[in-house]
Amino acid sequence: MSVADGDNKNLIAVHSLSKRSNLAGYRAAFIVGDPLLIAEIRQIRKHAGMMVPLPVQNAMVAALSDESHVQQQSARYQNRRSILIPALTKSGFTIKHSEAGLYIWCTRNEDCWQSVDWFAALGVLVTPGSFYGDQSFIRIALTARDEQIKSVAERISA
Repeated sequence: MSVADGDNKNLIAVHSLSKRSNLAGYRAAFIVGDPLLIAEIRQIRKHAGMMVPLPVQNAMVAALSDESHVQQQSARYQNRRSILIPALTKSGFTIKHSEAGLYIWCTRNEDCWQSVDWFAALGVLVTPGSFYGDQSFIRIALTARDEQIKSVAERISA
């Protein structure tokens, strides 16, 4: 909450370990903030049956106690990005807002479904940007193994 100079009134911050610690799908996250807002969320949550299982809580404690894996994960995604981006650029794609994280957001200035079809013909699954609001972009995940990323780069460069 440092962005609010220590005043967390009417603020809630959500921290997920999905990308940071490769825990996507486990719903490993927590919230911090205004105690009044947190109390309201607790009232709703206890009736919604959304209990984080103890093994996931233990994994969260381990992940939050170690920063080295975060740096390793970041380097892994950066390496994969450096393999795919030149291949995408060679194939006419423009890369936007993809400096970090585990996705590449790109366009060939065509309807996203044309790009989806082009990738599908190469055996590559991508997500249409229309799912997120922009009809001309696609999203490519960097979550495949390194060998698969290299294979995709070769296929789209050919």
